[in-house]
Amino acid sequence: MTAAERWRLRASLEERVRELAAAYRHAHAPLTPDRLVGGIGYRWRAAALAGRDGLLERRSRTVVVAADQAAARRRFTLAHEVMHHLIEQDGELLSDLHEAYEGVALERALERLCNLGAAEMLLPASAVRRALVEAGPNPRLIWELAERHGVSEAVAGIALAGALGPRALAAVWGGRPLVLYHGHGPGAPARGSVLPDDHLLAQVRASGLPHRGPLRLPSGAHAPSAWARARAGRVYLLAPEVEGGG
Repeated sequence: MTAAERWRLRASLEERVRELAAAYRHAHAPLTPDRLVGGIGYRWRAAALAGRDGLLERRSRTVVVAADQAAARRRFTLAHEVMHHLIEQDGELLSDLHEAYEGVALERALERLCNLGAAEMLLPASAVRRALVEAGPNPRLIWELAERHGVSEAVAGIALAGALGPRALAAVWGGRPLVLYHGHGPGAPARGSVLPDDHLLAQVRASGLPHRGPLRLPSGAHAPSAWARARAGRVYLLAPEVEGGG
């Protein structure tokens, strides 16, 4: 499979997952935690989960979420686990996934698609596209959409990257030193990785001045056109296209 074919397949899978999630949202709205899992005939409970956000207990038809999660994060975890179930029940989609990926790459692709579907359930792509038409790929949309729709910034980032396309990246750094809180899309560094003090994104926070233009990401990937802004000690990034990301 050529690189172009791989990107076309990724875009197709993402669009099908968004459609699956949107249909579920329309059928079961409002998506309270109980309605989120009730649509697939499950219930949910919180419990101590070492190193995991959530899991499906298929025998008891229960979604288990980590007890220490905030309400917004818990709702996303429930939606993520529901997406695992929906994808597993879609034989054609699951078959295409297994044809395209294997091993670790399959696990990563599945997690990415479940994140994308969960974000679509909680923050519809139609609302994200309207915001992008009005503001362009402005990273302030990460916090604005999160506040407007009552979701986490991670969900807003996933939704924005999904709306911009399969090569897009959304990311947020924070803390001292600057570490990646969450990144979605090709070229995203590992979560928790430290941003070097001399990196351009660190200078965005230090100066408070935005950056618009080419950007070499900490992962080594390149964004020909990136937009980064600082707010409340964090750095927000949107890049419609990343070259060299996996």
